[in-house]
Amino acid sequence: MRKTDVLVVGGGPAGLVAAWEAAANGKDLDVLLIERDRAIGTPVRCAEGVGSAGLKEFMSPDGADWVSRRITKVIFWAPDDTEVLVGGGDVGYVLDRTRFEPAIADEARRAGAEILIRTEAMAMERLNGAWKVRLEGPRGAEDVLARVVIGADGVESMIVRWAGLDTRVASRDMESCAQYVVSNITFDPDAIYLHFAQQWAPGGYAWIFPKGVGVANVGLGMIALKGDGRMARQYLDAYVAKYFPNGNVTSLTVGGVIAGLTVKRCATDGVMLAGDAAHMINPLSGGGIVNAMKGGRLAGRHAAAAILEGDTSAKRLQRHHDDWMQLLGEDHIKYYRMKEA
Repeated sequence: MRKTDVLVVGGGPAGLVAAWEAAANGKDLDVLLIERDRAIGTPVRCAEGVGSAGLKEFMSPDGADWVSRRITKVIFWAPDDTEVLVGGGDVGYVLDRTRFEPAIADEARRAGAEILIRTEAMAMERLNGAWKVRLEGPRGAEDVLARVVIGADGVESMIVRWAGLDTRVASRDMESCAQYVVSNITFDPDAIYLHFAQQWAPGGYAWIFPKGVGVANVGLGMIALKGDGRMARQYLDAYVAKYFPNGNVTSLTVGGVIAGLTVKRCATDGVMLAGDAAHMINPLSGGGIVNAMKGGRLAGRHAAAAILEGDTSAKRLQRHHDDWMQLLGEDHIKYYRMKEA
């Protein structure tokens, strides 16, 4: 059985930064990250927008090939189609996540982490003060014994179930989302648009995030309980037909976004959660990339520190949750109240 100090499950922004930080802060620690998909950065599951300040805490966007578009304006689109400019300046970026996440993976490897793709965690159990995790991948099935497991495996996380953590979500706090990449359309390529209208996105909003001139991520998030029985993609089809009838749809993304609060407990003996698995998502905007990276940074640092201290107990790892709440979690409580209003 292979032994490792830190096993990170999930190769999205949270997991990649967690592996990067654990390797960088833990001298001579063995750090392994596994990702079940065929490549880091795919499939793309979000609108790919990030704020400038948060992004620059981790990576410089200057001249980076993983930047699709720099954003200098934020436009709210009212239900009557009135446009209101609500922000300007150094707003943010629309990423190319198929390149962005491999760039983070390169940093993690340089720090000393090992990354395995097409490898999935199939089961997990406590064994002699560590976690025995069954992996299946290109080289078959194998067991890994990890001192700390970081669950960064998204909203559908299995790590949370195996670790006995409660991450249930109320139906009113789960957004169903659908997004197309649409070309041959007209909009301001320097602006992101947020369109608020119950007709198009009940309980949520539609968005236009530029990928270039005439090309954008066009999508919406909605709460099914507030809808009329149609799926998010059906709402999106009607939306695109209305506003971009001559657009060319080239790809589809569907999924769920949790618009709730951070889980009350995101650590137990030898396990921490980060990113979407811990519900570290802005409940008002649904934004999660930079939040996931910040949560992953905390998890990676605490994993390294706890192992070096010789204490991977739930009490020690709970400091990850406490630090997150101080960093952004308390703000998310306010954003959640605004979302509910």
